[in-house]
Amino acid sequence: MKKALIFFLTAFVILIASVYYARAEQFQYLRPKDGDSFSVMLRGLDIDIRLISVDCPEYKQEFGQEAREFTDQWLRKGSAYIEYDHRTQDRYKRVLGYVWRKGEMLNYELVRRGYCIVAYYADTQMHYPELKEAEELAKKDRIGIWANGGLEMTPAEFRKWKRRRKVSVRSALKK
Repeated sequence: MKKALIFFLTAFVILIASVYYARAEQFQYLRPKDGDSFSVMLRGLDIDIRLISVDCPEYKQEFGQEAREFTDQWLRKGSAYIEYDHRTQDRYKRVLGYVWRKGEMLNYELVRRGYCIVAYYADTQMHYPELKEAEELAKKDRIGIWANGGLEMTPAEFRKWKRRRKVSVRSALKK
């Protein structure tokens, strides 16, 4: 009986570990898009990755170029892998994940260094608590975007403003 129990517990642990590790895979970094998205070679395909639970300033927004440069430099330092959460793709068909290298998470590093804000999504929250804690530390230390109290507009507000501006320019051109 004891041997059977040990066998089943060992099999269960192996099963859980294989499921966990199947939710992460290595990729080859290709090029940056912005601070929270970039292109990689994964499974022989050129795909875009979007970091989960973070929202970096857009490239033409304050701190946007700095966030992009940090991500690019971080990814060039060595091999990395993506860890998936419950949701693995966004509406733009980008792969969603947390990116790791040698025990460091890129998502966390961006937040802790003040290059982005934390974004909460119910279906991608595996590392949300530690990311939120990193954001509080960056705010307290007045690092990056928090040096002057935050951004003029959140990245989401900036994207919305940019879309409205495009619409109004098109409307003016039609007149």
